[in-house]
Amino acid sequence: MDGSDSASERAVALAQAGAVADAHALLEQAIAAGDGLAAATLADWRMAGQIVRRDIAAAQALYGRAVALGVEAATGPYLALLASGPGGAARDWPGTQALLAARSDSAARQQVRLLEAMDLTDTGDPRRAPGSHPLCSSPRIAALPAFLTGDECRYLIDLATPQLQPSQVVDPHSGRLIHDPVRTARAAAFALVFENPALHAINRRIAAATGTAWAQGEPAQVLCYRPGEEYKLHSDALPPGMNQRTVTVLVALNDDYDGGETLFPAIGLAWRGRPGDALVFRNVDLAGAADPAARHAGCPVRRGTKFLLSRWIRERPLDLSGPPGKPF
Repeated sequence: MDGSDSASERAVALAQAGAVADAHALLEQAIAAGDGLAAATLADWRMAGQIVRRDIAAAQALYGRAVALGVEAATGPYLALLASGPGGAARDWPGTQALLAARSDSAARQQVRLLEAMDLTDTGDPRRAPGSHPLCSSPRIAALPAFLTGDECRYLIDLATPQLQPSQVVDPHSGRLIHDPVRTARAAAFALVFENPALHAINRRIAAATGTAWAQGEPAQVLCYRPGEEYKLHSDALPPGMNQRTVTVLVALNDDYDGGETLFPAIGLAWRGRPGDALVFRNVDLAGAADPAARHAGCPVRRGTKFLLSRWIRERPLDLSGPPGKPF
């Protein structure tokens, strides 16, 4: 390792060699000396919780330090954490808007335009809960017309398209995400540091529509189904004993395709919304057990490409503590 290696590169090499304490100390020293890349590196470590203990509040502060020191790549994660304030981080919605408005890049300008068109409170919540009408009482299923605007739908498709990966499902035995032929679509999931302010405002709209807290929602996903792709009959509920997925929210993002209906065979309901229309349904019965009548399928697409926004809502806020037993 020669003298041209950055503190971040040396810290990564030390951590890979098992010298985590030395790696951590090196990053702390470099940050104190004004090294923005070191701040961004330690922020990433704090978020992941794999090398050092997860501390989202510390990660937010470190991303902010990196931004102040000119690390452009830290801006997105910093704005995302500032907008949402997860895991003990400070939430500053007005500060988020001000920082976003001060930027000149096209992505920031697009978010500003979207946010200006939303009727939001000073905390980024919708001033009025979205309207809905019931489709079924057992399981509870409701339709929410025009939940998203056309501009919001197009934005989400454009945001997700470069990030699409083969979809995964939860293994009922291990609880881990796995690939399974039951689900052949692609998906882009937006975890905490990728939940930009515009997407965060949409997620808070979802929380208002479902009567839940933002922190109960799993990362929003944009799903993409090409011809022949489908999600076979399944339940969104998790195995017993887990923080249960009680509610599913689906939002149609486009309609230039054939097939692709969301089908509930037990009740004979098939839904295919217009762009921006949402469907909200409960996955569990009154006792909290998976409701067989809520089993549903994403039917195969016959022509074109189907895009759908999906968010699963848990019974309780998600645990953001990270893996246990990590130092520092």
